[in-house]
Amino acid sequence: MKLYVNLINFNSDKLAGVGYFFKRIISNIDFEEEKWKIFDEIILLSNCKIDLLNLFSVKNSDKIRVVKLPFVHNILFRILFEQLILPFCLIKNRNVFYSPTPSVPLFAKIVSKNIFLISTIHDMIPFKIENKYSFLRSVYIKILSKKSAQISDRVITVSEFSKQDIAVIANIEPSKIDVVYNFIPEFKHTIDHNSLPYFITVCTIEPGKNIENMIIGFSKFIKENRDHDFYKYKIVGQFGWNYNSIISLAKSLGIEDKVEFTGYLSDSEKNKLLENCTGMIYLSMYEGFGIPPLEAMYFDKISIVSNTSSLPEVVGDAGIIQDPNDTDLLANNLKRLIDNSEDFKINIKRQLSKFKPEDQILKFSNIIISSSF
Repeated sequence: MKLYVNLINFNSDKLAGVGYFFKRIISNIDFEEEKWKIFDEIILLSNCKIDLLNLFSVKNSDKIRVVKLPFVHNILFRILFEQLILPFCLIKNRNVFYSPTPSVPLFAKIVSKNIFLISTIHDMIPFKIENKYSFLRSVYIKILSKKSAQISDRVITVSEFSKQDIAVIANIEPSKIDVVYNFIPEFKHTIDHNSLPYFITVCTIEPGKNIENMIIGFSKFIKENRDHDFYKYKIVGQFGWNYNSIISLAKSLGIEDKVEFTGYLSDSEKNKLLENCTGMIYLSMYEGFGIPPLEAMYFDKISIVSNTSSLPEVVGDAGIIQDPNDTDLLANNLKRLIDNSEDFKINIKRQLSKFKPEDQILKFSNIIISSSF
């Protein structure tokens, strides 16, 4: 029996949430362990643009084979390969096909009943946030996410909120959906950090992240608290699309000297900013999980998050939760974060216990291995 892992969607060494989730799991799995002997071979499907073993820090194993598919660089060829050719590559014997994205061969079950499909769907954003993607891309992702959830034998997602969202939108039983939380294995919760006078947001600069309201709320905080007008706001993340109006907003509010767009930063650079910030602002309109507030907690930092989607599930009572559209409340909560952060920090250790790496890795491994029976 073979385990196929579909990684042809990854064509850059700059990982985002989906890539980090998979990396943090697979880099901590030892495929030489007895329980993985059920698989004769583990085949990683690659688009040849990147070194998968290095990118995902995969541990050495004689079981692992990387199959390079140079023709899938073109998105149209990739879709045609996944949907029309790949199913016929899986028909011999019983095989397990896992994708860390919703990209599974939708016709696989028609070709063969011996294929066990497992997909990972982090969220249902295209159904919730308008203008997140271009029209054609939005239509494609909607179809793929919904159909993938319906035909997959198991679906992995990253929060109880996303589990319910997927079940309702795809009209499937929640019992076929497993929650494996995001986690940060390379960090340990530490409390010996500086607090410099700046707030931070980590996200892609694009519509849907609600960056405009976060900037407006910060502006009100500065203008209403003159004794704190030395605070700055650092927005960390690569530029996505339709971001010009977001960047120009700070200038129109007269605070362009206090708002900094850093662009994409390496993990070490980003972590340094997290380590020394006063706190995080993360009022995204919709998240399947929300890794940045979790990262902030490892550095003993408090986040102000939206009362929507999965974010209350992530921060629990170790963060400040509010309406993402209420900029006046954000201004007040920034002052509250400065004055009363210890009231929330005492809850961080307990909240982080929900996301123990060993628990999530074991849960993921059991899902994959049990599918072989």
